[in-house]
Amino acid sequence: MMQTEQPNTDGQGGLVDAPRLLVELFPNPECRPSLRWLRTQVAERTLPFVRIGRLCFFDTQMVKSHFAARAMSKVKGQ
Repeated sequence: MMQTEQPNTDGQGGLVDAPRLLVELFPNPECRPSLRWLRTQVAERTLPFVRIGRLCFFDTQMVKSHFAARAMSKVKGQ
């Protein structure tokens, strides 16, 4: 059974795993970074995440706001 990758459009937040985060942040598969890139960002602690035991989850809204703040700091030159 093939599972389709559709972003979460119900407006509810919540924690998602790494593959689901990539689908929600980058709906176009051609522009989506790799799972390895995401794991590297987690290892460098540059993305907000929640670790429950050995599992790593993300709040999509927090990651989006992190990217927005990071883009604004680059525009300002900080």
